[in-house]
Parts: sequence; C-alpha cells; structure tokens
Amino acid sequence: MVVPAATAGPQLVGRERELDTVGGLLDRAWGEEAQTLVVSGDAGAGKTALVAAACALRQSDGEALFGACLPLTSMSIPFLPIRSALRANPRLVAPPIAAVDGEGRDFAVRFDAWLDEQCERRALTLVVDDVQWADRSTLDTLMYAVAGPAARRLAIVVTLRAGEVGLGHPLQRWLADVRRLPRTTELELGPLDRAGTAAQLQAVLGTSPHQSLIDDVQAHSRGNPYFTRLLVTGLPPGARAVPASFPADLRSAVLQSWYRLSEPTRQLATVLAVGGRAMRADDLAAVAGEADVAATRSLLLEAVGAGTLDLLDDGGFWFHHPLGAEALEATLGADERREWHRRFADAIEAAGGAETSVATAVAVADHRYRSGEARSALDWALRAASAARAASGTAEELRLLRRGVDLRAQLPGDERSMDELLGRLIRAAEVAGATAEELEAVDLLLDRIDGEADPLRAAALLVRRMHLRFMRGLAFAEVPEMEDAVRLASADLASPEYALASAELAQTELWHGATSAGARAATALVRARSAGDPRALSFALSVASMSATLAGDVVAAAGFGREAMAPALQARDWFGYVHAALWEANAIETWASAEYAARIGDRRKELEANGGPHPYVAWLSAAEANSHLASGGWREADERLRVALGSDPGPLGDVEARLAAARLAALQGQLREAEAHLLRVEELVVDGSAFLPLEYDAVRAEVRLALGDPAGAYDAALEGAVERGVAPTMAEWLMPFAARALADEAQSARDAGDPVDEVLDRLDALVERFPHIIEDVGTATELVRRQDAALDGLYAAECARARAEPGAADAWSLAAAQCVSARLPWEEAYARWRAAEALLGRGGDRAAGAEMLRSGLALARRLRARPVEGELLDLARRARVPVEEPDRAMPEPTPVVPGLTDREREVLALIAVGRTYSEIARSLVISEKTVSTHVSHLLDKTGSANRVELARLVHRLDQHDGDGNGTEDGAHRDGGGAAR
Repeated sequence: MVVPAATAGPQLVGRERELDTVGGLLDRAWGEEAQTLVVSGDAGAGKTALVAAACALRQSDGEALFGACLPLTSMSIPFLPIRSALRANPRLVAPPIAAVDGEGRDFAVRFDAWLDEQCERRALTLVVDDVQWADRSTLDTLMYAVAGPAARRLAIVVTLRAGEVGLGHPLQRWLADVRRLPRTTELELGPLDRAGTAAQLQAVLGTSPHQSLIDDVQAHSRGNPYFTRLLVTGLPPGARAVPASFPADLRSAVLQSWYRLSEPTRQLATVLAVGGRAMRADDLAAVAGEADVAATRSLLLEAVGAGTLDLLDDGGFWFHHPLGAEALEATLGADERREWHRRFADAIEAAGGAETSVATAVAVADHRYRSGEARSALDWALRAASAARAASGTAEELRLLRRGVDLRAQLPGDERSMDELLGRLIRAAEVAGATAEELEAVDLLLDRIDGEADPLRAAALLVRRMHLRFMRGLAFAEVPEMEDAVRLASADLASPEYALASAELAQTELWHGATSAGARAATALVRARSAGDPRALSFALSVASMSATLAGDVVAAAGFGREAMAPALQARDWFGYVHAALWEANAIETWASAEYAARIGDRRKELEANGGPHPYVAWLSAAEANSHLASGGWREADERLRVALGSDPGPLGDVEARLAAARLAALQGQLREAEAHLLRVEELVVDGSAFLPLEYDAVRAEVRLALGDPAGAYDAALEGAVERGVAPTMAEWLMPFAARALADEAQSARDAGDPVDEVLDRLDALVERFPHIIEDVGTATELVRRQDAALDGLYAAECARARAEPGAADAWSLAAAQCVSARLPWEEAYARWRAAEALLGRGGDRAAGAEMLRSGLALARRLRARPVEGELLDLARRARVPVEEPDRAMPEPTPVVPGLTDREREVLALIAVGRTYSEIARSLVISEKTVSTHVSHLLDKTGSANRVELARLVHRLDQHDGDGNGTEDGAHRDGGGAAR
C-alpha cells in the first residue's frame, strides 16, 4: 500500500469514532461485500489522513490505491487520479495504464474487469482524493465501478471539499446518482473539538500545551487540523498564544479560494472581513458606498460559488472559514483598517439598531474600539456590556468590561469611576468562572482602596484573592493573609465579612494543623448564621464540615457539608459549592472508591444544572475521575478527564485532571504521555507539594517508578512526607512507593553483582522514621481501614523484597489478598505479579505461583495495565507457566451460518470458544474496535442479543451438524467453552 505523502506528520488525533466508521466499512468491503464511501469536509479537515489511517491499520489484509485529482484550468487529463493510483503501486499485476488512452467507455469496462481480477487475488481499496476536480471520464469510470458486482472485495472511497461543490457544480449530479446506488455511505468530517485540537497540539509541540494556546488556536482554526498545524508549526513548546501575524503558508491556504475571485469580488470580500460579522447585501452596499445592491449581491454570490463565503439562512453572507476574514483584514494597512471600522460604526449607528439589539451594540463598540476612538469606544463598551448582561451574555459582558477598564485607564480625566468598573468586572468574571481576569481585577481594586477607610470591602477582597490564588495555582491557604482579613473585618463583628473571614482563617489554620482552628470554626458558624448572608454561611458550614471530619465526627461532617451547598448556590459562589461538595463526600467515604465518585458525580450534575462555569465543573470532574481510576474504572475516568479538558478548566482543574491523567497513563504504560502531563502540572503550580489537597508527590513518585527512575521516585515520596500540617492526598501511598524505589535499586544491584548495603541502610532509616504508612486524618470507614491495611501490607512486602527475605512470597500473597478486600485493583495486579515472582522462584510453591500469575494477568488485562501484563507474560515464559494465551492458530471452523463473510466466520469461531475482544484482536491481528464492528454485524445478521447468544447459536448448530444434517461429512465437532 502506498500512503499519500500528504498524510505524513503528527498522528491522527480526535477522529476515533470516524476511524471506526471507515474501518468498519473497509472490513465489510474486504469481506466480499463491495462498498462505496464519500467523505466530505472542508479543506484541511483531514479527510485523506483519515482514510489513509484506516487503510494502514488493515494493510496486511488488502491493498490500497491512492490517486488525487488536481485543479487544472488550461488542460484536462482523462483518468488522472486512476493513472496516478496505478503508477504509484508497482506491486499490482499488469495495471492497464496503456489502455487508458482509448475511448472512455472502453476503458471503464476494461478497468472494471481489471478490478474483478485484482479482487480475486486480494481485497482492494481505491481512494480518489478531491473528486470535485475530477474530469468527466474519471467520474463515469468510477460510477461504472461503483455500480459493479456486490460480491467482490472492493471499497471505493472518494473525498471531496464540501465548500467547493455548490448547487451548480458538475459533481452534484454524479453525487445524486451515487447516493441512489446500494452500499453507498456518506461521512461528513467536521472540525475537531477542543479536546481534539489539544491532542493535535500536544503531538505537534511534543508536550502538553498551555490552555491559553489551546483556546487561541481553537478560536482561530475552528478545529481545522491543517490550519492548526500551520498556526503552531515552529512555535516553542511553552507558547501561550498564536503568532500575532499569520504565517505566509497559512494565509495562502486560507485564502486559496479568494485568489480565484474577480478583482471587484475580492475587494468586496475584504470589506466584509473588516465588518467582522455576517451581513446582507444591502447593508454591505451601504457601507461600501455602492448604490447597486443587485450588483453587490451578484459579487457575493460569486464568492459563495467559489467556496469563499457562505449564504446563510437569514440572507446574510459570511466566510466559509472565519480565519479567512482575519487573514483578509490583516492585508490592509492600519489607517485603511481604522477608516473602514469608522464607516461600519457610523453605518450601524445610522441604522438605529444599536439601542435595541445586543449584537449591533456590540458591533458598534468593537468598530469604535478598532477605529481608535477611545472615548466613544468606552461609551459603547459599557452600553454593550450592560445589554449583554441583560441578555445573560456573560462572556461578552466580561470581554467588554475588560476593555472598558483598559480604556478608562487611558482617559484619566473621564468622570466614570474606575472602582465601579473594577467591581463590575469582578462580578462578571466570577459568574463566568474567569479566574485570571477576576484575580487581576481584585488585585487592582485592592491596590486602589484604603483598607482602613473601607475595611469590610478590603477583608472580603482578601478572602476572595486567597480563593483565586488557589484556583490559579499561585499559593495555598496562607494564615497571615487571613489574619489580616479578620483584623480588617473586626470593624464590625456582626458583619457577614467578619463571619466569612473568620471561617476562612479557621480553614487555613486547620490545613496547617493549628490547635485553635476547631474553636474558631465553631464561632465562625455561629456568627454566619446570625449574619444571614448565604456566602458567609456556606463557607462557615464547609469549614465546620472540615473540622468535624478531621475530628472523626463523620455524621456531623456530612451534615454540615450537605447543608453548605444550598447557600453556596443561592450566593452563586461556585468555589463555595465545590468546597462544600468535596467536604461532604470526604465525610462519607474515602476518595479512592466508586461511592465517592458517584457522590461527586451527582454534585457535578447539580452544579451544571445551576449554570456553574466550566473551571468549577472541571474541578469536580477531575476529582470524580481520580476516584473512578483508583477503584479500577479507568474508562469512566478517561471520559471524565476528556470532559474536564474539553474546555478551559483553569489551572486548578487542569492540574487535578492532569494528575489523574498522568497516573492513568503511567499505570497503562503510556510513559511519554504521563511525563507530559506532569510537566504541565509543574508549569501550572508554583509549589505542588505545598498544595495539600493535591496528590502531587504521590503521582510524581508513581510516574518516576514507571519511568524506571527509582531515585526520583524516592525523592518525590519523601518530599510528600514532609510535615506541613494535614497529610496530602494519597499520603498513604508515599511509603509503599518509597520502599518500592529502594527495592528496585536493591534488585538492580543484586542483578549486577553490586553491594546493596547502602540501599538497605536507607531502607532501615526509612522504616525507623516511618514504621507504617502515613495515614490520612478524618473519615475512618471500614473501607479506609482496609485500604490502610493493604497499603501497609504493600509497604512491608516491598521491604521484604528489598531485603530478599525468605518470607517475601507470603508478604506479597497477603498484600494481594488485602488489596482485594480494599478494592484497590491496580495495587492488587502489581502485588500478584510480585507474589507470582516470589512463589515461582527457587524453593517456591509452583502451583500457587502459577495461579497467582494467571489471576494477575487476567486482572492486568482488564485494567489494560500493560506494564504489569508484560512483566507477567515475561515471567510466564521464563518459568514455563502456560497462561492459555490465544495463539495465532484458528479454532475449528464454525458450522455454516448463511450470509457471513470469511472474517465474520473467524470472529464467530473465536467467540464460540470464549475469547475476549482483546484475545480475538491479537489472534487475527486486528484492532479491538474492528472486532467490535464484526461482532455488531454478527448480532445483526443472526438476530442474537449478545455474545453469549452467539456462542449458544454456534453450539446448537454444531450439535445439529453432528447428527449429519448440516455439514458435508456429518462429523460432530465440539463447540467448546462458555462465551465471556
């Protein structure tokens, strides 16, 4: 197979579902059921790359030919894509190149006959790129082939640029005819979502991109993979925004269709680009000073036909890809741009719509700003912000207020109050969850106000700044700052500000282990109830929940946490809501449980239903993902992480999500991905170890272990064990990780014949300092006690491994059993590997070791814990323990089931003997997604409800055949095994 060069570069990302669709169609086609696929999408959407990737995954099963059409203008080359496809693949037998020069009809017949001949030898895929430029002869030949026999192993795939196929395009009739033929499928390839763009950026840059870069790229490229690549190629890994000016190759790509327009149409499109929004022909003619509206509309329709513009349902015109507008406006000089913006603003104001329409008010504000009229721009920014607020346009309001603050700073003589503007900006940013903008405004306002003259306002701002600094990863809870807030707010002991500041000082003291914190928390709650302010009450209840949790009173803690959420929602304080939700869940069960994940999931849904901004939803989503992961639900964790990172989660949500993602990647053997996530965490947080609610050091240690860096893992574990107050999240894992690092060092030294005394000395010092794991304070449920025991068992087993003690096998077997009881499946899989390793060693119990190995392997495969799976398979080979892996040999043929392809019969045979999807995939050398597609077809064709019924069907037919009624020789075959 020859893959086109255009597909070279970063791996295909964000197209898993589409890849599965194309792959399923190729499977059907290569299983003697010819198929036709039409893939449409914008230029740069990745159509060719998608098809090439699907073919590459199946290159051992068939042949793929790629040919491309070209936008020729002065000549026409008949059958160009077919010629290029055949010439590019020398492995094909006698390609009929010479016959191409004959009559089109004769060639179509000969080419179709040649396809028949090739499909007898192998499955075949013919891909024709950019069919919108195909000549008539090529289209007729493709039509003849598409209408050919259904039984041949042939897929015909064509790609087309949807934006260039207008109603009058010659391809429209061909498409209409193809759609009427059987076995034709259409797939429209849309833009990548934000998560897909983020994955592409990571592939291009080689590291996790900044959230600001993801947002900037997504805003410019609108998820077009080609434009994304052009935007960021050459950027440094730490870039936070796209370049200020477009790269030349990007401008050429975006304006490709614009260059083909007539000069008057190009000029009009440029004016429309400056307008910045869709416009009707009459409105654009008024701005451009054109009296002939019909002529203006005719020019715009020319641009529509070329794919530069789209005609919208309301009669307006706008660019097919908005990046085209940015590129065109950038071609104008600064003075010319300002003049056009002034003319647009004048025209919109003259139309009189700015008083009633939010959209037009915003448009005038933007044009006045870009025309350089600062005072008028400030007037309109504030008017448009008020209109956006009334229409619940939070993001627009925030953007305009931020601009208003900047403009007001440029106009020192303006009568409008900067303090009032900053207050409006803070409120809008809080509603939107824009923590960076809110923190900047809070800092500006704190610098402007006199704390002694306005102490209550200053105290409230100090509390809010602490929350925002935490959300931004800039600082953890700091006692002196909250002491200052309490001092200021004490000007009025009955005020909500005093109750709020007291509650947050108590919370900060609790984190740092102050003995007076509990009493302060109780007093703060009394004052908050008296003050009658929902925000102060929510935080006072949350700190009461925290205090009760740390004291072990879980019933009171759960009640306080549950009560705190309603006033937080009433105050629209999203930070307060998440804080309350987490403390309620902490009081009920450990975070490392499915129960915790379910409770947090319910609170996340409630937050979403109440309009909570994404950074706070992402915070809860990341916590939910971490709990799913700990309890073995890695698929659920992956889904929640994708949601968390699907929009800008803010630094805290980003950090929480990436810590969970790093752990998942390390556990499943995606080491580069795990390291990239950790690097991003370190960029976002000033001092991860100081942020006690984060599992920073434990995850660092686990990733370093996965990377084969025991020294780094040991250092990370000890960094997390430093006394800072309350133990950090995952503190219980720190000692097992530290001991594991030392055991790895000792084992490596013994393997190399080196002394281990220094390593064992460090182990003795570690155990003397930490005889047991570091237990987290708070809720002590039965599951918590079991998890503590299991992790303590792992700690002891690692110490035994480091010392090469004779009882290591017993220690690991006990640890594995304890992990089962504690519902810690990842740790259980690891413990089973170590137990099997010890049991199968010299003088061990071989039968027990083999059983431990097989059970560990089954669990590792369920978790997709590739590192542990690989170690167990290696151990099985060395110890000669059969693990009943599916071999490449096929099982006995299944009884005849009408209508199945050869591949479907192979899959059915493996299902009948109880193979899992992953085992079938390994046996047939195909992907698990392809296996799933085949199983879906089998269910449809047999009317079965699931794989169990499929296996029963084979067994029934097998018994029937054994009576001599269904097979040629009447011989009985054993259907064998229960389906899983």
